Amino acid sequence: MDERDAIESGEPIDRPPIYRIVLIAFLVWSSHFIVSYGAALIFPEQAIARWIAGAAMLLAFAALVVRARRTGWMRDPMALGALGLALAGIIFGTLPAVVG
Repeated sequence: MDERDAIESGEPIDRPPIYRIVLIAFLVWSSHFIVSYGAALIFPEQAIARWIAGAAMLLAFAALVVRARRTGWMRDPMALGALGLALAGIIFGTLPAVVG
């Protein structure tokens, strides 16, 4: 049995890489929210806030994609759900900064 099979076998509670990707997904989401909301508060109705929110969105997407590719996330529905929820939160977190 190779190392990857040992990591992915068993109950979800026994697989720390799954929880690592879940934790990282929500950390990236919350970091993106703090940056984009802070930019909207510091620079209200200015173009720089929109640029900061857009850049934070791209960095958050890149961080999630890089992390997801490093782990075997496509095999676990819990990790996939956390990534999907984080991506949706990042998109909807960027909209108020861009629109408002």
